[in-house]
Amino acid sequence: PTDTPTETPTEVPTDTPTETPTDTPWCRVAYRGGNLNQHVDVTDRWATTAVYGGTTYDLAPGCCKADGTCFRKSPDCVAGKHSTFVPTDFAQADAACKAKDPDSALCRTEPSLTGSAKRHPPNCRRAGCGYDTLFIWTNIPCAGYPTEAPTDTPTETPTDAPTDGDEGED
Repeated sequence: PTDTPTETPTEVPTDTPTETPTDTPWCRVAYRGGNLNQHVDVTDRWATTAVYGGTTYDLAPGCCKADGTCFRKSPDCVAGKHSTFVPTDFAQADAACKAKDPDSALCRTEPSLTGSAKRHPPNCRRAGCGYDTLFIWTNIPCAGYPTEAPTDTPTETPTDAPTDGDEGED
């Protein structure tokens, strides 16, 4: 592959595709189960732990129903409780939510309250299962990382410059 794209792409694909496709940068925010003010960017979707302030914490699911309410158990804890807890990677966390409620998924709602807000997405503080001491997976992309799908709400104010790198020609 070339370092810069060609000015005029070919209309027919090449016979030999790129050996290793490039990955789109991926990152999700994980919030401390007991405090929305503590959060980390997790760039490895296979991680089951996150480091905050020099300490390693297990990652647990933070599930949201279709109506936006969050939960950690329904009726049992989504990833076990205390001695039966199993740290989860991103896909396992999302699957654990869906196993409890097929219409649920990892929370993707940005926090609207901070600090000690109880049972609000995305961390579901004080919602049981002993997860307040852990970090909670969300499906909230980290600042500056691309989303995998269009956002639900488009940007209201246009940006000053094109986002695709094309400066346009007159």
